[in-house]
Amino acid sequence: MKIIITSPSLNTDNNISGISSITQFIISYNTENEYFHFKLGRKDNEKRDLTWFFKIPGLYIRWLYLMVTQKDALIHFNLALSQPSIIRDSPLILISRIFRKRMIIHIHGGEFLMHRINPSWMNRLLRLVFSGRNPLIVLGPLEKEILQKKIIRNRISVLPNCIGLKEAGEFERFILENQDLILLFMGRISIDKGLEYILQAMEILIQRGIKIKFILAGRGPDEKRFIQKFEDLLGNDFEYKGVVSGDQKTELLKKSNVFLLPSFYEGLPIALIESMSFGLVPVTTNVGSIRYVINDGINGIIVSKYSSEEIANAIERLSKDKEYLAGLSKNARQYIFSNFNPEVYISRLNEIYNYE
Repeated sequence: MKIIITSPSLNTDNNISGISSITQFIISYNTENEYFHFKLGRKDNEKRDLTWFFKIPGLYIRWLYLMVTQKDALIHFNLALSQPSIIRDSPLILISRIFRKRMIIHIHGGEFLMHRINPSWMNRLLRLVFSGRNPLIVLGPLEKEILQKKIIRNRISVLPNCIGLKEAGEFERFILENQDLILLFMGRISIDKGLEYILQAMEILIQRGIKIKFILAGRGPDEKRFIQKFEDLLGNDFEYKGVVSGDQKTELLKKSNVFLLPSFYEGLPIALIESMSFGLVPVTTNVGSIRYVINDGINGIIVSKYSSEEIANAIERLSKDKEYLAGLSKNARQYIFSNFNPEVYISRLNEIYNYE
């Protein structure tokens, strides 16, 4: 089957995106289909200025050309439910429907799902976009429930994100009683990921005399601000790694103990699944589909949104109680290997592709 799949750039030098990561995974593992990647989305830190605005007509022209030339292709449309994405992508989906294309729409979180009240025009537009017989894919039961309430839609499949597990499967983690914690944040560096509260938590830990090291990996609109703040606070106990991929990412996951993600809203972050597969203990908020992965005190620690105190308390306990750290680490890794099988994911995806 020929499949047109949309996502931001697959080059990690241009984009740090969960949508890009899952797209790379699908293309690599679903070898029985032939994929054509349609780049949709701006580069990280690219401003929405006049230059960006004037690129939009060209985007729609290229999409029209694909609709005409790739008559038999199925469309796998990845969509984040944020206002900029909805405004940009809705015309492309509607154009596809005009050409009567077989299409699935794969939803990857976004603030639309988390806000109880959204502009009425957005609700009407999404009802139009999601009308018809095209299946929707969501990352968890919560997203399915919210969408059914907001847009009254029944044809929704739950398919949590997945990753390859080869490197993690070859790694065995050992936790020593006297080793210092190495904390990791890996992803888009923006204030809505809770980085301000991570910073405040580390100030609390320093006051309590807790020894930690922190690694920040990624890129985003607030990177300069937070890099400077963490450098000023932690000095040599802070490292900024920039964008990591391949062997560099694997080595980073092997050396770290704890994964920090106190986000304000999420879908199901690829970085969370990757880190847990290597036995990192997640300290995260109970948002999006994370609630279906993390069992508080069993395979990770759930903290409240906007609570630097709870983040600090979680890190302090992990630092002082290595038996607790080891138990959560083992359970985190085991959960991923038991519930995120790449072959099962691809089989389920192909079932959705073959809808009638």
